[in-house]
Amino acid sequence: MSIAPPSDPILIRIDQVLRDNRRTENLFIGLAVVLFVFGIGTMLLAVFTDRLIWASPSAITTALLYWPMREIRRMRRENIALATAPALISRLPAAEAAAEIQRMLENLFQR
Repeated sequence: MSIAPPSDPILIRIDQVLRDNRRTENLFIGLAVVLFVFGIGTMLLAVFTDRLIWASPSAITTALLYWPMREIRRMRRENIALATAPALISRLPAAEAAAEIQRMLENLFQR
């Protein structure tokens, strides 16, 4: 049984945003993996060569992991809000739906 694609332009736009966010999320995850592997590699290099100064790049790459992880968490929070909003708002009266959309947008873009 196949599900027909949504015909509502708002749902189509939300689906497009979710796909774009997923692509960006995968990029951030890839960046985090590269930083992690680089950090482990330099740590192993430092241990096996007895040059502990080589461990400093590992500390730096670990610190750099904070940014991609924070962005992934933010994007997932936004994706959940975008994915659930249409279903929740469609069950509300028009005035309450408009107020809820405004609150959701303020929460998503408060920064």
